[in-house]
Amino acid sequence: MAEHGTGESRERKVIRAALFTALSVALGFLLAAVPNVELMSLSVFLGGVFCGPRVGSLVGVLSESLFSLLNPLGPALPPLFAAQLAGFALVGLVGGLLGPRLRPGRSGAVLVSALAGLVLTLIYDALTNAATAFIALGPRRLVEGLGGVFVAGALFMVIHVGVNTAVFAAAVVPVVRVAHAWQRGGGR
Repeated sequence: MAEHGTGESRERKVIRAALFTALSVALGFLLAAVPNVELMSLSVFLGGVFCGPRVGSLVGVLSESLFSLLNPLGPALPPLFAAQLAGFALVGLVGGLLGPRLRPGRSGAVLVSALAGLVLTLIYDALTNAATAFIALGPRRLVEGLGGVFVAGALFMVIHVGVNTAVFAAAVVPVVRVAHAWQRGGGR
């Protein structure tokens, strides 16, 4: 696990960011057929944990860009694409900011992970639902129709938030623990 501010080489940082980006995109396509179940958020968050907030944001933007632009169904329309990029940039940023709080032995790390999954997914879904409403209703009818779009998507949002909260709670701390143990054991 990279320590923020250590003298890690630029090449290692680039490789780590590229690996998390590739993992995120691969996981995105792996579960693309399952509505509102995804592991891209988890892998982008972990990219932030292991690469820091700035690079984590970049991992989020690159991952979502590649996933959307290479999607066989076609890329998202610009307002939705912008919302997706902002949401994933935030996921990577927060992963980087919370990374030190998730080290082995830190009390409450699982709770922090679960809350991060919950809040970040809520924000992401709010951004993308608002962008969808903008696309469907246009700017003039956006305010009056925004509530209806959120109600129509409520079940999907509940599934997405619930799954991501559980996945973050179950996976973040064990991944960080294994990476930390591997690094301490001499693995690089």
